Amino acid sequence: MDYREQLKQKLVTEEEALLRIPDNAYLFTYGYGEPVGILSRLTELKGKRKGITFVDSLNAKPYPFYSDSEMRGVVDSESIFFAHFCREFQKTGAISFIPNHLGKGFKDKLWAIRRRSPERPIVYAIQVSPMDEHGYFTTGTVGMSNRMMVENADIVILEIDENMPRTFGNTYIHVSEATCVYQGPNEMFYMPERPQSELDLKIGQFVADLIEDESTLQLGIGGIPNAVAVALRDKHNLGVHTEMLSDSLIDLYRAGVVTNSAKTLHKDKMVTAFSFGSKAAYDFLDNNPNVLHLEVGYTNDPAVIRQNRKMVSVNTTLQVDLTGQCASESIGTLQLSGTGGQTETASGARQSEGGKSIIALHSTANVKNADGERERVSTIVPTQPAGMAISLMRADVDFVVTEYGVASLRGASVRDRAMELISIAHPDYRDQLMYDAKRLYLM
Repeated sequence: MDYREQLKQKLVTEEEALLRIPDNAYLFTYGYGEPVGILSRLTELKGKRKGITFVDSLNAKPYPFYSDSEMRGVVDSESIFFAHFCREFQKTGAISFIPNHLGKGFKDKLWAIRRRSPERPIVYAIQVSPMDEHGYFTTGTVGMSNRMMVENADIVILEIDENMPRTFGNTYIHVSEATCVYQGPNEMFYMPERPQSELDLKIGQFVADLIEDESTLQLGIGGIPNAVAVALRDKHNLGVHTEMLSDSLIDLYRAGVVTNSAKTLHKDKMVTAFSFGSKAAYDFLDNNPNVLHLEVGYTNDPAVIRQNRKMVSVNTTLQVDLTGQCASESIGTLQLSGTGGQTETASGARQSEGGKSIIALHSTANVKNADGERERVSTIVPTQPAGMAISLMRADVDFVVTEYGVASLRGASVRDRAMELISIAHPDYRDQLMYDAKRLYLM
């Protein structure tokens, strides 16, 4: 059968696609590839469906079903990485976090389903670029666990987005694999511009000084990673093997700083699990064979990452204790984001020949106190408080960077680590940190 004829037979309306989700289904998707059309209409399932569990990562929008108390028991939500709005919905019970390493997040969830409730149907719904002449769609900016989900799902729902770039790697889905296809509202997700502060730029320069020519980079998201990219403009022949690709790394490619020519794995290619950026970034990705969006279980595997010589992982965190433990995802038991690939990329970089694991953060943060008022606190703390999730073990941190300099932790004793970290803390807190270090027998 002609591929266009297959597509014609599988085309449905948004409402019809929504009703393909059965009772007790697990509905999987990925944040920046979320099928906006059906997710915006999940509240229409009241009285029609029950027992659905929505599983997401980097949830992109606070759809109405999250805040509708009558949707509990109709659609409940879980996520392997929280967006900012998930924090409040966690308090109402509308969403629950799945502790995970991002490289295995959906794989582990599928394992749990098979173990606990194998009878429940699995639905995979995702945005795709328009079909090509060979019958293939692509998930564009989302590599993640795309092929694994297609191969394990009972129902595959595709939302066509005319703006989704066509990409290379493991993003393909053939029309024959789809249960149904519908034309979406063409709402692409773009990253808001994140200007770098003076502190970001200062930290970025300290980090850049640790990165040698011909290194391969993994950069996270936010002002500090963007500032690192700005400070790398005088480097040569850098490569990219990252969890997330954004404008900052693409700009380095356009500037000739990133060439990927010195990479020892996927030479001449930028490798990522997903992309999130501006329209200009997505235009760059469209039909660009120099960028591979691969399965996150591969991109984030330390055994794969370590094959890149001079692999450098740059991540940020909420706070670091005096031994080097990093709490990057929660405030007490309140989940803020997720472990993501921080542990995986740091471990892989440390195992790489000439590799480095770098944590960068501001020395202070403004947080709400018990009275609800903002106050400045040190992000370098004596110990991590009760309930804080430890995202990165102290043994996986080589360098910690603040606007006051670089603490070198690899091979350092607890005493030396405490001294190094106190030296890059904000001056207003150093005396107290020294007192606490002695009180806790760290030095």
